Parts: sequence; C-alpha cells; structure tokens
Amino acid sequence: MKYIFITIICCCALHVFGQQKAVNGKVTDQNGPLPGATIYEKEVPANGTSSEPDGSFRLTLQGTARTLVVTYIGYLSREITVPASGNLEVQLQPDARGMEEVVVVGFGTQKKITNTGAISSISGDKIRQSPSASLQNALMGRLPGFISQQRSGQPGSDGAIFNIRGVSSFNGSSPLIIVDDVEYSGVISDIDADQIESLTILKDAASTAVYGIKGANGVVVITTRRGKRGRPAITFRSETGLQAPVYPLEFLDSYETAKLRNQALVNDGLPEEFTAEDLELFKSGSDPYGHPNIDWTKELLRRTPVQQRNNLNISGGTEKVKYFASLGYIYQNGIIKDFSTAASDVNTNFYYKRYNFRSNIDVQATKSLSLALDVTGKFGEQNIPNSQGRTGNIFFELSDFSFLPPYAYPIYNPDGSFGGNRTSTLAQGSSNVIGRLSMLGYNRDFSNEMILNLKAKQDLDIITPGLSVRALVGYTNLNSYSRDLTRPNFPSFIYDPEDESYTPYEPDLYRTPPYSLSYSAGSMRKRVNFQVSADYDRTFNKTHHVYALALMNQFTYAAGAGEPENFRGYSFRAGYDYRQKYLLEFNAGYNGTDRFKASERYGFFPAVSAGWNISEEPFFKNALPFINLFKLRGSYGIVGSDQISSGGRYIYEQIYQRGGVYSIGEAHRALEGIREGTLANLNVTWEKERSMDLGIDVNMFKGKLKLVADYFDRYRYDILLNRRSVPEYSGVAVPPVNMGRMSNKGVEFDLTWSDRIGQVGYTVNGNMTMTKNKVLEIDEPSPAFPWLAETGGTYGRTRGYVYEGFYSEADIADPKVPKPTTTVKPGDLKYKDLDGDGVININDQMLLPYANVPAMVYGLNLGANYKGLSIGISLQAATQFTFRYTGIQIIPFANNLREIHKDTWTPENTSPALPRLSPDWKSTINDPWNSVSDFWNRRGDYLRLRNAEIAYTLPSKWFGRIGISNARVYANGYNLFTWMLVDENIYDLDPESPTATQEMTYPQQKIYNFGLQVSF
Repeated sequence: MKYIFITIICCCALHVFGQQKAVNGKVTDQNGPLPGATIYEKEVPANGTSSEPDGSFRLTLQGTARTLVVTYIGYLSREITVPASGNLEVQLQPDARGMEEVVVVGFGTQKKITNTGAISSISGDKIRQSPSASLQNALMGRLPGFISQQRSGQPGSDGAIFNIRGVSSFNGSSPLIIVDDVEYSGVISDIDADQIESLTILKDAASTAVYGIKGANGVVVITTRRGKRGRPAITFRSETGLQAPVYPLEFLDSYETAKLRNQALVNDGLPEEFTAEDLELFKSGSDPYGHPNIDWTKELLRRTPVQQRNNLNISGGTEKVKYFASLGYIYQNGIIKDFSTAASDVNTNFYYKRYNFRSNIDVQATKSLSLALDVTGKFGEQNIPNSQGRTGNIFFELSDFSFLPPYAYPIYNPDGSFGGNRTSTLAQGSSNVIGRLSMLGYNRDFSNEMILNLKAKQDLDIITPGLSVRALVGYTNLNSYSRDLTRPNFPSFIYDPEDESYTPYEPDLYRTPPYSLSYSAGSMRKRVNFQVSADYDRTFNKTHHVYALALMNQFTYAAGAGEPENFRGYSFRAGYDYRQKYLLEFNAGYNGTDRFKASERYGFFPAVSAGWNISEEPFFKNALPFINLFKLRGSYGIVGSDQISSGGRYIYEQIYQRGGVYSIGEAHRALEGIREGTLANLNVTWEKERSMDLGIDVNMFKGKLKLVADYFDRYRYDILLNRRSVPEYSGVAVPPVNMGRMSNKGVEFDLTWSDRIGQVGYTVNGNMTMTKNKVLEIDEPSPAFPWLAETGGTYGRTRGYVYEGFYSEADIADPKVPKPTTTVKPGDLKYKDLDGDGVININDQMLLPYANVPAMVYGLNLGANYKGLSIGISLQAATQFTFRYTGIQIIPFANNLREIHKDTWTPENTSPALPRLSPDWKSTINDPWNSVSDFWNRRGDYLRLRNAEIAYTLPSKWFGRIGISNARVYANGYNLFTWMLVDENIYDLDPESPTATQEMTYPQQKIYNFGLQVSF
C-alpha cells in the first residue's frame, strides 16, 4: 500500500513540477530591447513580471495553458504560447494607429482611436520630471490648451493660476478639478505628483457636457496610481534642490543713490540734499554709522535656499487584491536669511512643509463585484515672518525707498545693539528690518485635508453582456488654523558717532517685550458626495460598438457654520462606432444648484460629436499606406458655469441691511433702522456657452509622426455682471444681471516625432495654443470716443496713453504741441493727442492692444535616451500679453534705484530708457499709476527653459545581490533661463508676476535639483 501512496505522491509532484515550468525570455521591438514591458500568464493573471532594462524576463508558470500575454504602452499586445524549451523572444509591433491606447474622459475611459472630443493628457512620469513643488507649474508648454502664469515664488503659494483655452468670462475662467471621478475641493498645487498616473484636460463641449453646469471653463481630470498584479514593488525617491530668484534683486549703493537724488532735485530747481563731503563718505565707507552703505539684498536674502522632497511608495497585488500606497514630504525653505538668536529662538523665515499620503486598495470580492477604498490626506504648514514694516511684505519694503534706502541706518551699532533710523526723510515705522526679522516672531498657518472614497462596481453580464453599475460615497474634510507667536516691538538705538551717544528709537522702550501667542481656528469645510451610475459597453459581431452611461451625482458642501451648498446632477453619454471607422457620440448633463431659485435651478447641457477614421477606408489604405491614422472629428454643444462671483451667492434673494436711525416718541429716541439693500434678481441663472470644435488626428510612418490639431469657437452668453450703465443717482443698488457676452476663438496643435537611430531613441514635440477673445456685451456706458470702448476688443485690456517720445525744450515753448494741464518739463513723457483738442487728458487714453493673459503659448519638448542615459528639455514661450508695475521697481525715490535709473533723459541723452529724474513722479505725466501708457505697459513676451533633466539608470547587475531592481540618479531644473522676446524688461521682475500693482511679491524661483530613485 505504501508503494502505491509513494507512486501517487511522485506523480503529483511531477505534475506540479510540469505546471511550474520556468520561462526565460526577452522583449524587443524592431530597434532593440524594451525595458518595463508587462508579462503575465493568461490563465493566472496574478502571475506576472516586468522586463529588465535589457528586455529580459523570467517567469515560472503556474497554470496549464502555457500562454503568456505581453503588453507595453504604445505597442500592440501579444499572446505567446511557451515552447517546450521554455525560451522565447517576443517582438512587439508599434501601435501605429493607437488601437489600444486608452484616454481618460468624463466619468470613464475610451479608446483614443474612437474618441471624438478635444482632450490632451500627460503621464505622471513626465510631470515628475519637474522639481516644482506645485503640480500645475509642470504643465505649461506640455499640454496644448493649458495657459498658466506663476504669480509668486513664495513657499506654499507658488502655484500658477491657469485656464484652459484662454479667458471666456468676466467672472474668472478657473477649470473644474476632478480626481478619480470626484470633484476636488482642495488646492491643486497640494496634490503630490508621486500619486499621479495621468492628468488630462477636457477642452470642448463633447468632453465636458457630462459636467453640465460646471463644464464651461474646461475640466482637469487627474487619475491616481493604482496597484497592479505582481510582487510588491517598493520605490523610494529623494531630491534636494537649490533655489534662486529668476531675476535677482539688485539696487544701487548709497553713493550712486545720493548722486541721483541730487540730480533729481536740481532738475526740479531744488537744492541738493547731499554735500560733496557726504558723497565722499558714502563712497569711501569711512563713516559706516553716520553714512551707512548697506546692500540690503545681500544682508536679507540667502543665495540658494534649499528645497527637499522625499517619496516612498509600494504597489503590487494578486488577482483578488491590489494596492498602491504613497507617502510624500516636501520642504521649501525661504529666501530670507536666518536671523534667529538665542533670545528670539524662533524661525522667522518663509518656509512650507507638506506631508501627503495616499492608499488605493482594489478588491475583487467576487467574479462580478469589485470594491475600492481610496484614502488620501495632506498636512501643510506655512510660515511667514512677522516683519510688520511696509504692509508686512518684506519684499515690498526691500524695494521701497521710503523705508529702506541703502543709507537708511546701520544694522548694528558699535555696542551690538540694533541701529535706528536717524533721518526724518524715512517713513514712520521704518525700524530696523533685521531687528524685526530677529525679534518679532512669525505667523504660521496650518492646513489639513482628508479624503475618503468608497467605490463599488457590479458587473451585470448575467443580464446582458457589457452592463455594469457603479456606486461611490465620498467624504472630504478640509481644516485650517493659524498659530502666531509675535511681539509688537523691540529696542533699537540711534548712534551718533560724533559724541558716541545712543538715543532710543522708541523713547519709552528699553527692554524687549515678551512674545504673545495667539490662535485662530480658521475654517472647517466638508463635502459629502454620492454617485450612482450604469454603464453599458458591447461590441456586436466585431463590427458594431455601442456604449452608454447614465450617472447621478450629488454633493453637499459646507464651510464652517455657513449655509451648505447643494448640487445634484445627471450625466448621460451614448455612443456608437462601426468598425472604429464611423463615430458618433451624444453627451449631456442635467444638473442644478441652490445658487438659483427652485424654478430656475436646473439646466440641460447637450453636446454631440462625430468622427470619421478615413484611414480605415480601403481606398485610403491603398492610396496612402504610410498614413496609419487619419481621423476627422467635430463637436458642438452647450455647457454652463455657476461661478457667479459677482454679487454673492443668493442673488435671487432680496437683501435688507441694518442702518440709519429712526426717531420715535415725543422726545427723541434713536432706534436703529432697517433699510433696503441690493435688489433681488429673480431671473438670475448660470452662464452658458455654445462651443464648437473641429479637429484632426494623424499618425504617419508607423506611428513615428503624430499630429493633433483643433480649431475652436466658444460663445459665452448670460454672463453675470454688475450694471455699469445704470447711474448712481438712481438711488438703488442694482443686482448683477445675466447680460454679458464674449466670444473666444483659437487654434491649437500638437506635433510629435519619435524614432530611433541605432540604440538612441529620441522624441521631438512641438505644441502651440492661440486664443483671441472679444467682448461683445459688458453693459458699458456709451464712450465719448470709439477708442475708449471696451466692447469689441480683448477682455482685460488697460486704458492708457499712447507714447510719442519725450518733451523737448522746443516742444515746451511751442503752443501747438499738446500738453497736459499739469506742468511739464523737458524730458517728461509726451503722449498722443487722440481727440485733437490740444490738451492731453483722459479722453486721449485708449484701450491698449493687449491684456495681461498670453494669447499665444508655445512648447518645444525634446527627449533622447541611450541605454540607461536619458535627457529631456522643455522650452516654453508666451506671447501677445503685457505687464506693468505702478510703483515698485520703477518710480525713482518711491522705489530704490537700479542700474536703469542711470539711463534717464537729459539734454545730452535724448533717447533714454526712462524720463527725466525727479524727486517725485507722482501726480506728474510720468507717473505709471495715474498716467498709464504703453510706455509703462510693456510686452511681456518671453521664452523660458522651463524644465531640463538628465538621468542615468544604473545597470541592474550592480545591485541584484542586495535586492535593488532599479536605481536611477538624475539632475533637473525649473525656470532655468528666461529671454524677453519683444520689449526690454525695465522692471527686472518676472514677466509672469502680478500686473498693475505697487507691491513686489515674493520673487519667482529657479530650481537646480538633484535626485535618486531606488526600486526594490
């Protein structure tokens, strides 16, 4: 009996051994090995692996079918039967037509070859090539249709503002942000790039109609990474970056400033402020306390503050359970030096810390039921120095002559105490800036975010193949609060070097006050989201493909104790294609919000799109075989926007306000009254947009050349705006009304060439976006002259004079030369007399040609790889926009002087960069604030080296014995070089900075970054 048992055991062992056959193989294409290809057993999908950098792989079979499936992005998948030897080489063919490429659309995915909407996407790997801490900063020049401007470089606040296909409304054009099918309530710059699988922008009505009332401004759809079948894969990435201002802040020293101050006074017939002895003492530096010469930029700012980023993620799974988990940390140090002392013991620099985590778990509960649990969170900490001074903005103060000229005061006195302002010419409150940064503490803001989404999908093939239902429950909690540690002042002293005396700057202050700790609870914001949907996707006889979606989406959003905001929407999609050749799709949204009264709450937003894959026609294949894909597509539809920022949230409600006094009784008795406020607008509704898009998709030469081009025409109407034609003497506050209209037309293209030369692979991508909007109705009063009309031109333009040169002495003496009513002198700016009345006044201002938002954006992206070495370069340009500054960086003696202030008008220099020097440009024709002109409104057209990266993947054989499967070292950079293309940048500030402002913001930063990525 025992022999029979042993025989059975041996047979079973042999059977198992036969099933667990080892397979050795290599994945290649026509040019060589393909690293990173996915190989799995068809019968046991959980049994899989990936190819090594040399294309090789090893897998032990567990099933009996002996069939492997090999996939790789951009290539056609293959099924291979394992030969008896167990050795095989798999050559994949490029997916020249994009047959298997999948794109993300609203509430789902589609094959790119059958998609008829206008979309652009970028992978998470490409986003991670940028070291910028804010996600959207990595997208400019990479996605056609995406237009952004980075207004600041402040840690934690350096995320760019952006729009999709330009400006189409007076109420903002911020797109909707969707993360894993759920509207995102946080700030997009706080999303960790390590968590992203892909980012897609939806640009036309066909792709955004399912979002209905929220789709008119476009949609950004982010898909996060999820686990895949296979053994656990652990990846650690660590980066250290060095930051520096794109435009360094450089000002003239005390000697040069004092000379120009004297020149300005003489120009206005005033006595000089500084004697020859003063100038010599400034120049020689022999009197550092009586005649200080401080380079405040050098004293206040670091040369290269550090940025650090660390990410750890793990992914893997089986056929039943798959998981992806990520931890991230980023630290941005500020540009201000560390002035903390043992006495202060606080960090008063700018900085930002952010911790991100995500866990995505997918469970195949049964053969037909799948569940998913996504949990993500963020903890942010932003520190700002309590610098007080000039509006609390240290950078404004750095450029402000009235607060911080180079001779303001010595930083330290001989006894080590803080120096005090000894001159009456400086503004009140201009106490020692180093002392303030050392002693006055900080303002610290905290922000927390927690998001939980539970999803379920039930396949209903038992009813009919291709039918499924989905459900989602989501909860979002956003919380912010602040903790401030501050003191009001500190002792400083005015030192007199002649008698060596010390006088308190604040006479009653001799000792440092204690810190005061304050706390603000901030706000608590919550969103509860429910979604239920039914999907149908089926192909009949490999010919007729039919698909449909019906979805209900509802959420409630509440901020603190305020009234909750409620939204309910229904989305529909139905599509058909015949052999992927003739394409037709209908999308619609029917949704509403309590921002509008009940009878006007819901709207219907339909869109239809169609496409024709001409390359699938036999006549086309025979005539032009080198064209692999040639698809024509078009869409037309109506979408909406409920961003009604004008006039508040409940415009349909009548407002009454407390105010005024009633007198009641025989004796005067004052009682507070109630008065009528803004009238109700019972007909208020959402903005609407008719959107048309015509596009073409072309793949040629076996997919090496790819072209995507679009023309779009958007007509926005019912834009909510405040009445401008109703006079104030009407005596009543008129509500905003839906009467604005704007058109926005443009073109965009994306052209890519990818190929290999031997073992060198390379890619060249160029893209362009051109938009042009026109104001059709903005309810402006009839202008006195046609050049004053805003209607008919680009939205956001500035009124200003037209520069004609500088006044000469002959012009001043000639009564025929038009002049302003204020006094002008030789060297002042001369403007064109548009109305011909001989006087330069407000009627001679026109709407200047360009707004502050670029009308054209270009991108050039280059990439190459050789074995383990890869290089990537991204150039980006923005044109046809202007920017100006009204105080900082340009007005002499309001702003600290720069090199450009040496190049001003004099009788000997009649072609200068700036008008004549004067002690005060304010209220003169030279004032950029009160006398706006195209002299000050400069073209901001620029070209940037936006991103660059060089990386090397180390040979895996170096680390095989210690369990490291992949190691990659790299260096990359952001905002590395900037070139102005049209006008000289007379402001020496980044062209993306806020325009028409007197305050200088935290300067934009360039980043030199070094990193290591290791996978186990």
